[in-house]
Amino acid sequence: MNTTWGKFYGVGVGPGDPDLLTLKAVNVLQSVDIVAIPKSKLDRESVAWDIAKIHCPANVRLIELELPMTSDQQVLEKAWREGAKTLLNELKQAKSIAFITLGDPSLYSTYSYLLNILQEELPQEYIATVPGITAMAAAAASINLPLATGDEPLLILPSTEDVGEFLNFPNVVLMKVSRRLPEMLTLLEERGRKAVLLTRLGQPGEKIRWEPKPSDFASEKIDYLSLLLVKNDLLGRGKGESKR
Repeated sequence: MNTTWGKFYGVGVGPGDPDLLTLKAVNVLQSVDIVAIPKSKLDRESVAWDIAKIHCPANVRLIELELPMTSDQQVLEKAWREGAKTLLNELKQAKSIAFITLGDPSLYSTYSYLLNILQEELPQEYIATVPGITAMAAAAASINLPLATGDEPLLILPSTEDVGEFLNFPNVVLMKVSRRLPEMLTLLEERGRKAVLLTRLGQPGEKIRWEPKPSDFASEKIDYLSLLLVKNDLLGRGKGESKR
C-alpha cells in the first residue's frame, strides 16, 4: 500500500527574537497543518513556541512532545521514539508538520535525534530542514564583535569535563554552560582568558556580562539559555553587566 506522506519540516526559530526568523521559516510556519512543540515537561512553557507563535496562524493545530532533559539514554531513546511515532501517525495522513527548535536544527538540537528515527520510514523527499540563526551568531552580533576573522579558527564546544585542553584557541564558543559555569570560569581565569556571558538573547531577561568571575555565581542559578564567548581581543571591549 502506498502512503501519501505529509511533509516534515525542522524549523530553526533562532535564539530568541521573533524578528530573527528567516523568511523561509515564516513561510513554512504559515503554511503547515501542524506545529510540533518540544517540551522538557508537558506542563512547562516552550521558549521555541513563544518565539514562533507570532508568525503562526491563530488556528494552527499544535502537538506537544515531551522530550526530557536527562542523561539517561534509555529514557531519551524512549521519548524520541514515542515522539517520532506521534509525528509519523500524522505524516501518514498527509498532514504537514513544522517541528520548531531553538537556534539552528543542526546544532545541538533534539530535532537531530527525531530526524534519525523518522528517516527509518519517512522518504527523504518529504523532509526539509530550515536553518535558523544560532545563539552564537546572535551573541556576537549583540556585542558587535566578529566570531572569527581572517584565518583564525573557531571552536564550538559543550561545556563538559574535558574542555580544558581546547581553551587556548583564539576563538571559543562554550555552549550549555549552565551546568558547569563556575568551573568553566575558573579554567578561563587560570588561563588568563577573557569571556563574555550572554543569557536569553533577544528575550525578556536578556543579560550580557563581561569578564564574569566564578564568585559571581556562587548562589545564582544559571539560566539554561546561556553561552560564553571566549576571544583574544575582548580586553577593554566592555565591562560589567547590561540587561534588556
